[in-house]
Amino acid sequence: MFRILADRLRCAVLVSLVVSAIGIPIQILGGWEYPVIPPGMVITLLAGLAALLPVRWAPVISLVCGAFILFGFVAVGDAANMFGSQNALVTAGKWVQMIALVVGLVAAVGSLARPPARESRIATR
Repeated sequence: MFRILADRLRCAVLVSLVVSAIGIPIQILGGWEYPVIPPGMVITLLAGLAALLPVRWAPVISLVCGAFILFGFVAVGDAANMFGSQNALVTAGKWVQMIALVVGLVAAVGSLARPPARESRIATR
């Protein structure tokens, strides 16, 4: 577990996706309507936590879930709400959510593209 936390790219995935999820309560405070338990927030938090799984391909889960949220954002035409069509809290929440999401996706790609770390083995004689 601590070895995974020492991986800076995986920590970046975790932190950025948690920050992205925080963008949703900011939007709720601004009056944007969400269900009682916002599915986007749950998906984003789980995607961030998935980066901590102790397997090489774990960031793939974060990448797929993050891409799903980003696709939904684009598909519903939510980009217009990032440029002042709503109040300041909703606009700020959208920006926080999307910037952190993109940072998390880039960190997940970086974590996957990097060669796996080799563990040093001590030879016993």
